[in-house]
Amino acid sequence: MEIEKVVADLIQKVERRFYGKYRGFVVNNDDPKHLGRVRLQVPSVLGPEVVTGWALPCVPYGGQKNQGLLFVPDLGAGVWVEFEEGDLEFPIWVGTFWSELGGESEIPPLNNADGKEHKNEQRQPTRKIITTKKGHTIQFEDADGEEMVTLVEATHKHIVTLNKEGIQITDGVNGNTIIMGAHGIQIGGSAATEPFVLGHQFAANVESFLTALKAHTHTAPPGGGATSSPLPAPPLTLQVPLSAKHTVE
Repeated sequence: MEIEKVVADLIQKVERRFYGKYRGFVVNNDDPKHLGRVRLQVPSVLGPEVVTGWALPCVPYGGQKNQGLLFVPDLGAGVWVEFEEGDLEFPIWVGTFWSELGGESEIPPLNNADGKEHKNEQRQPTRKIITTKKGHTIQFEDADGEEMVTLVEATHKHIVTLNKEGIQITDGVNGNTIIMGAHGIQIGGSAATEPFVLGHQFAANVESFLTALKAHTHTAPPGGGATSSPLPAPPLTLQVPLSAKHTVE
């Protein structure tokens, strides 16, 4: 009888537990305790109307104060749900999933080097993408010969691109560009043609010019008349040293 009771208790416990992963949808992500929790609908377990309590996140890094990786899914996002020890009172969201609404994948699109989106699918998943609801994105390309990192601030179109050509920073609001490549540094973009003045060398040249200016003399013939050329004889000139690599528009 004792064995039968143990088995009966075990069956009863298992029957009241929910193990494995279930599809859920976020209905509230405004966690008052700021723990990354969300509230969910899990139709296959609770029906289409019931909402869970606050589900803790299961994330790959964290667990201590002021460190961790936190991306809280938005309202309506599809998430995978588990229950701690199978208990419905303790839900956990453990990841997200994408759907094909209207036959089109919800996966974030790729970005070109200029930050523009394109819809081409990856034959090999060499692109790693982090994209927010507003479209801000960081992308890492690992394909051989195409290695690249892009950062796009979508609202104002600010873009940072790092690839084999160098580094380009684009100010999408004001149209300013900095390009760092084999040719040097261009401020203003491809239209930048005016070379930078080399500051330290220019300062030294100015000092030399002023010293020569203070030291030079002119002689005048007895009785007056036109003065001579400056002495010492070499003409006083101010050389402006220019960069051979850095240009500005």
